[in-house]
Amino acid sequence: MLEDNQPLFSGAASEIITPFTETGQVDLAALSNEIAFLISKGITGLFINGLASEALMMSDQDRVLAAKTIIDTNANQVPIMGNIIRNSTAEALKDVEAYASLGANAIAITPPLIYKFTEGGLFDYFNSIASASPLPVYIYNAPETGNKLSPKLVAKLFVSNEAFFGYKDSTQNIIELQTLLSLIPSGRRFELMAGSDAQISTTMMLGGLGVISLITVVFPELIVELVDACKRKDLGYATELQFKVLKVREALKTGPFMSAYKFVSAELGRPLGCMKQSLSEVNDKEKEAIKSQLADLNML
Repeated sequence: MLEDNQPLFSGAASEIITPFTETGQVDLAALSNEIAFLISKGITGLFINGLASEALMMSDQDRVLAAKTIIDTNANQVPIMGNIIRNSTAEALKDVEAYASLGANAIAITPPLIYKFTEGGLFDYFNSIASASPLPVYIYNAPETGNKLSPKLVAKLFVSNEAFFGYKDSTQNIIELQTLLSLIPSGRRFELMAGSDAQISTTMMLGGLGVISLITVVFPELIVELVDACKRKDLGYATELQFKVLKVREALKTGPFMSAYKFVSAELGRPLGCMKQSLSEVNDKEKEAIKSQLADLNML
């Protein structure tokens, strides 16, 4: 049982990138190796079936299979947050049940996709799922879904429902984050985690506990070092590292969605399989650009 002042997620946590075989199956061996590697490098938590995990390309069965493989490999070494990406509350509740039965430590709720929800509809969606969850609940504010959550709405959810433990912020909007923090009642549990590698230092300066990072999958030591500098309140070194992270992040955004991460990981001897069909891989020109950028940063 967690103490009231003990955070469930903090430090340098990682969003898992799902490896696939050439035929589109989840590569279970590569996935297990990824988890073991991350834990060996000091990663403090795992975020599974996220947008960057290519979960939108996966069947329900494959999402469960990936989650089970990760949870089994982890063997209770670090906390695991199972992400929910649905438009239907009924389907989301099935995911809650699956994550609980598999042994996840928490769930995250991503905003619904594409269809524009009203503020009232978004409140009902998040609140209904949280109320049914036996696990701690985190809100994942992901604007790319098309349903960005306002500071007022997030604060209302935390005031209304004790099931909410924390908030993963991918808005990259420092004004809205400060506004949200001003609306959270004093003493209310609110575990703030950066949801973008671009905003680690600024989030932690505002009281954030760490980051759920993509770059950790490829360069975990860099993110662990940055988070540790923020914890020490070494502003100068944290700023220097954050600037480096921004350049690494730019290189890893080269080419089609997530493909650079898998390419670089393979270059480092830690293959993460193929992109899920029919997402594209980086081409030869993009590969050379990525290698050049990372070599200039002494990362390859």
